[in-house]
Amino acid sequence: MTGVTGVVVIGGGYAGVMAANRLTQRDDMTVTLINSRPVFVERIRLHQLVAGLDSSEGFDPSPSVSV
Repeated sequence: MTGVTGVVVIGGGYAGVMAANRLTQRDDMTVTLINSRPVFVERIRLHQLVAGLDSSEGFDPSPSVSV
């Protein structure tokens, strides 16, 4: 079988981005990554963002949480 295979990766989390990046290294595939957000959100430090301890690019910490 010859030609180029089109692959669609749904979800731009850690696994989706890793899968898409690895697949782009192949010459016989084109990859489209579909994600609901325009930028990547670092989920590992999400607890810091919610607590107001960090301001990573791509996350809007403006909605405050009242305790």
